[in-house]
Amino acid sequence: MERDREIAARGLDMQARARDYGLIEIPAYGPWSERKISEGESEALIENLDARCMWLLPEDVAGVGEEVFEELLADLKSELGE
Repeated sequence: MERDREIAARGLDMQARARDYGLIEIPAYGPWSERKISEGESEALIENLDARCMWLLPEDVAGVGEEVFEELLADLKSELGE
């Protein structure tokens, strides 16, 4: 029963405080995207990611790291058949 309350409380907190953050607003994204472009990644793919958002709590923004961006890039490439 307590677990159900915790889940409900987390859901209500997310509804009240979470918002969409553009990837470009996430601190780790800028250096990652610049590095990917300098390594020869398609600028068009990175620009596509630039326009995307993640729904996060404010305290979770700083914890989003490169592994998330790599996964988003891989998913995008997969969607495009690359």
